[in-house]
Amino acid sequence: MSELVTDYWLNYQPATQTVRIWIKTNASGWQLVNDLAVEKAVFISDMLRNEKPIYWVPGNIALHTKEEPPGEAEL
Repeated sequence: MSELVTDYWLNYQPATQTVRIWIKTNASGWQLVNDLAVEKAVFISDMLRNEKPIYWVPGNIALHTKEEPPGEAEL
C-alpha cells in the first residue's frame, strides 16, 4: 500500500561520495530509501523537489508519483 511522503532529507556522504535519502510518511515515519551514487540521487532529489504528490511503497522500497497528464503545469 502506498503512503504519502510528507517530508524528505538528503545527506551527502563525502567519504563514500554517496547521497543518503530519507523520506517521511505519517504511517511509517522516517525511512531510509538508499545510499545512492550522486548521479542517481540527482534524479530522485529532483522528483522529491518538483513533483507532488510523491508516494512511498514500503514493501517494494519504491517512490512514485501519481498519474498526471504530460506538460509543465503542476497542480
